[in-house]
Amino acid sequence: MESARKIVNQFLKGKFEDKDLKSELYKAAEAAMEDGWTFMDTSFQIGGLARERGLTDDEVEQILRRAFSSEKRKTEREEPKPEPSSVTAQAAAPAQAAMPPQTTIMPALATSMIPMEQMLAMGLDTQSLELLQNFKIDPEALSIPWPAADWRKDLAKLLEATFEEDETIDFKISDTPTATSELVSNIVGQDDSIKKIMKSLDSPEGALICINATKGGEDASDESWKYRYVMVDNPKMTLAKQLAYFKALNLPCAALINTGANSVQAWVKIGADSQEQYDERVDFLFKTLASQGFQVDSSNRNPNMMVRMPGVLRGGKQQYLISLEQGAKNFTEWQQWVEYSLDGKPLIELASDSEEAPKKDEVLIQNMLQAGEFFLFTAPPKCGKSMALMDLGLSLCYGEEWFGNATSMSDVLFINFELTKSVFLNRLYLLANKRGLPASTANFGFLNLRGVALSPLETAQLIAKRVEGAKKMENHNYRTIVIDPISAVFHNPKAMRITGVPHQILMQMVDTIIALTGCAVVAACNNDEYPYLESRADSMLKLTPVEGGLNQFQINGSFREFPKLLARDCSWIYPRFLV
Repeated sequence: MESARKIVNQFLKGKFEDKDLKSELYKAAEAAMEDGWTFMDTSFQIGGLARERGLTDDEVEQILRRAFSSEKRKTEREEPKPEPSSVTAQAAAPAQAAMPPQTTIMPALATSMIPMEQMLAMGLDTQSLELLQNFKIDPEALSIPWPAADWRKDLAKLLEATFEEDETIDFKISDTPTATSELVSNIVGQDDSIKKIMKSLDSPEGALICINATKGGEDASDESWKYRYVMVDNPKMTLAKQLAYFKALNLPCAALINTGANSVQAWVKIGADSQEQYDERVDFLFKTLASQGFQVDSSNRNPNMMVRMPGVLRGGKQQYLISLEQGAKNFTEWQQWVEYSLDGKPLIELASDSEEAPKKDEVLIQNMLQAGEFFLFTAPPKCGKSMALMDLGLSLCYGEEWFGNATSMSDVLFINFELTKSVFLNRLYLLANKRGLPASTANFGFLNLRGVALSPLETAQLIAKRVEGAKKMENHNYRTIVIDPISAVFHNPKAMRITGVPHQILMQMVDTIIALTGCAVVAACNNDEYPYLESRADSMLKLTPVEGGLNQFQINGSFREFPKLLARDCSWIYPRFLV
């Protein structure tokens, strides 16, 4: 098989007939991604050549997006799909693969906003999509625009928008010791000659400009011209993800610059009057960004930092102006927005934010349970509740029926508070063999917490941490968390010291797990053991003994989002209930 680099070189050097150009472009784009090229590199070099050979901008864009998203999908874990006959139309859609998530896990964005393959090609992950979801940013706004036809004039556009005409700026070719000082008016006043000037600054390492003026204007009454902007970027993130942060966090950006090396530099408005105020505001900015998962290099604090200058080539790639004026109008307005919006608590939402009813939550058990709900299974003591919950876990793993109801195939995490690992696995294998299912399935995860000293809140946080870690590191998207037995949460010294009403503490733990993970939580208890949990559960299934019947039970169910279950009978035939 030809190497990726060889395929790319063949496209760059070869000549193709018109009928073959599109297929060859697709092949070269896939090879470029395999060879480690970014989407923007491919667009500029391979895409640019395809345009010269006759393809339109739209044709090139579509082919490159398709090639990159195709490559991305090869690395995605395929979601198992249930048999069409096992799930009704209401429950048929399996969980969509988590898009590129954390922080708090939120519902997936409506895919009608932007095609899935385009999201993948843009490099958006779960975390950046959550930011967009939280602050209602359309991912379409993150498409990186092509350089303007007059992109060589980008420096003049930038200076006109960000400096006064009588101020002085410094610029230089990167990796050269000395900088050139020039009045802003001398650059902004140029017209066609600016193109020649900018071409003279093309170099393998590009050109740089000081982010703040190096000399104030004649009317300057203070030194605020020294402390107007700070540069924010994170080259370790994709272009789209950086833009997601800039937009979602409402940064007061004077300008956004494409560096020509897979990064975006934001000129953030600081507007300080002194070094002290500048340091104070930059500290607040960087700490706020860090709290949201966006790390900025400490060297960026320097008010005299040399940053990428638009309008030049950097090793053949364009450093250019993406946009001017984005986000909050100034630093003060942004700081007020942060204090209101980034406190980690829910924001006020308006009914007008949605033009139509949103897609319903994923149905996990037909007519019984949706994602994000609390399901309580109650029955008499020692009648097989733990086995029933384990049976439920197996049913969800394989999309098999449970108590006569179809399930949607999904990953399950079983929190074991009671059994040793050996006993737990032996029960699992016993149940699976009885049902003719393989017990060894990657869809069934378990977390042994027997004897682990944690408070209920710490238990919830640990479960959420494990779920998030499994999604990011192991590609497991747990949709259901089974806790058995829920009362055992108190069976350790640390939990026993907590004062409060037990059933309310348990409900707070369940609510915390749901809020942090978005999963459904399933638990079991004895009939009438925790009336408060029964009143708060979104879905409840109750088994009561049939008088005069040996191991015979009547099933009754009540559900917040589904019709009430008509009473029916079931039998306990070890090791499971049969309807």
